[in-house]
Amino acid sequence: MRLQPLLDRVVLVTGAGRGIGRSIAMAAARGGAHVAIAYHSSEAGAREVSEEIQALGRDADIHPCDVSDRGEVFAVTAWAEKRFGRIDGLVNNAGIMPESPFLEMPPEDWDLVLKTNLSGMFHASQAVIPGMLEQGGGVIVNIASRLGLTGWPRVAHYASAKAGAIALAKSISREFGQRGIRANAVAPGVTNTAMGRTVMVGEVGRQRMRELPLGRFGEPEEVAECVVFLLSDASSLLLGQTLSPNGGGLMP
Repeated sequence: MRLQPLLDRVVLVTGAGRGIGRSIAMAAARGGAHVAIAYHSSEAGAREVSEEIQALGRDADIHPCDVSDRGEVFAVTAWAEKRFGRIDGLVNNAGIMPESPFLEMPPEDWDLVLKTNLSGMFHASQAVIPGMLEQGGGVIVNIASRLGLTGWPRVAHYASAKAGAIALAKSISREFGQRGIRANAVAPGVTNTAMGRTVMVGEVGRQRMRELPLGRFGEPEEVAECVVFLLSDASSLLLGQTLSPNGGGLMP
């Protein structure tokens, strides 16, 4: 059981077709979970993840979902509950990060990032909590960001949404903790994904590297292990907390 802390649990991961979401889905499966894979634009990646999970002997399936659309979020949740019988864990991972100077930031970009990166978490959490209450408990993990703790130029919308993801986890835990539902957040630093690599190169990358006592950027698999820990009973005392796998660049 220690080798498979999520044995036979069902975990729904949004944005699981690539990047950190893909690594979370795979880590959950290696931990013994069956995985419902929600994806938006990366269908081929989602199918590949599903096949790899099934090769591990765990059940997996995919379903499209634009998390900025409340109807689609409730549809994917209903599908997962019907397909797998229940949802024990929700990982709110899907997100986008366009960049622009604050004074030039189009309001439609602000709205889209907040709808995707924060409102999507709200919709998904509202969708899964009734089932979790009925079955006696469940776990929600919001993927936030170091930038949600520090703010950052050119991504005010992203940083604001990620700060909201942290507050949302705290609020859910305070309201539903006594009824068996735990919510926490993971706030990675720069991570070696397609999104992360945009800030790993050039002078920006060198500056960010100088901030890291560890001397290297993180890998998505390392972030995923934090998520599996929070999904498991080993973190039973953690409610409304934020883990920060960032190589020491930020020590809250």
